[in-house]
Amino acid sequence: MSTNYEVKLEIAGPFAMFARPDTGGTPTSYPVPTWSACKGILESIARLADGEAWLRPAYVEVCRHVGEPGGEVRFQRYTTNYGGPLRKSNQLRAGASFQFFATVLVDVCYRLHAVVEGLDRAPRDGSNPRHHLQDLFNRRLKQGRCHRTPCLGWSEFTAAYWGPFRDKAENGSIATERDDALDLVIPSMLHSVFDNPTDGTYAPRFVQDVRVEKGVLHFAE
Repeated sequence: MSTNYEVKLEIAGPFAMFARPDTGGTPTSYPVPTWSACKGILESIARLADGEAWLRPAYVEVCRHVGEPGGEVRFQRYTTNYGGPLRKSNQLRAGASFQFFATVLVDVCYRLHAVVEGLDRAPRDGSNPRHHLQDLFNRRLKQGRCHRTPCLGWSEFTAAYWGPFRDKAENGSIATERDDALDLVIPSMLHSVFDNPTDGTYAPRFVQDVRVEKGVLHFAE
C-alpha cells in the first residue's frame, strides 16, 4: 500500500507577482499564486536533482493576521528599472535601463500544502526517495535553511517570513489564519508551464473557472 507523504509551508511578504500571460509587457498578477509558482516556492526549500521524487502542490490557503478583516485581495502599481538582456539594442549599447511597470499584490500570506510524488517502491539500495524528500524538506524548514532564497513570484520579492504555520503568536510573532471571507472566481488561470513535474518541455496548461472558496484554492490534478 502506498504511503502519503505531505509537506506544508507558510510564506508571507510585502509584494508578490504571479503574472498573467495575457497582460504582456506591463504584467498584472493573478490574485492568488499559480500551481507552478507554489511548486517553485516549495522547491526553493528542498528538491532532489535526480527527479526520483518531487513536490506536487495540492492546495493553497490565502491567510490574514488573526483578528483582521478579510475578503479582499490588494493590488498596487509597481515600477522598477530594468537592466536585463531584453532591452533594445541602443539601450544595451548605451548601458541604459528602462522603467518597467507592473501591477502586483501587496501584503500577502499563504499556506501551501503539497504531496510528495515519486517512486511507489524503494529502489534496489533500499532507500525511499519520497520519504527522503519529505524529511529533507521538514528538517530544513525547522532549521530555517533552504535550497535558494524563497520568493513570491519575482526573485526580487523575497519573503518577509517563511517557515512553519504561525497558528499562535509566540515571542512577539504574528499569528495568522485562513481568510475564510475570501471568495472569488478566476475565468482562466495558468496552471503549469511544463508538461512534466521534472525534466519537462514547454507546454503551458490553463484551467478555467478557478474558484477560491473561503480562502482556499484547490489545484486541478
